[in-house]
Amino acid sequence: MSDAQDEVFCCDTLKSVVAELPEPVAPTIYRADNGVMMMVVGLAQTEEGLGYLDHAILHCPFCGTKLQDAKAIAEKVSH
Repeated sequence: MSDAQDEVFCCDTLKSVVAELPEPVAPTIYRADNGVMMMVVGLAQTEEGLGYLDHAILHCPFCGTKLQDAKAIAEKVSH
C-alpha cells in the first residue's frame, strides 16, 4: 500500500479517509500493490484472524471524480 502523502487525491475528504482512520481499519481506501484503488467494504473474524473484503472503486465515493476504469483494472488484475 502507498502512503497517503505520496498519492494524488481528487478531494480533501478522500485524502483524510486514506490518511487518518485508526487501526485496524486504516486505511479503508488504498492503492493495492498492482496499482488498483481499493476500498474495504467488510470485515470478518476468521480462525486465522481478521479478514477483509475489498472492492475496486471506479469513482470517488465523496466527490464522484472518476479514479479508474474497469478496463484498466482488468488489465492490472491477474487470476
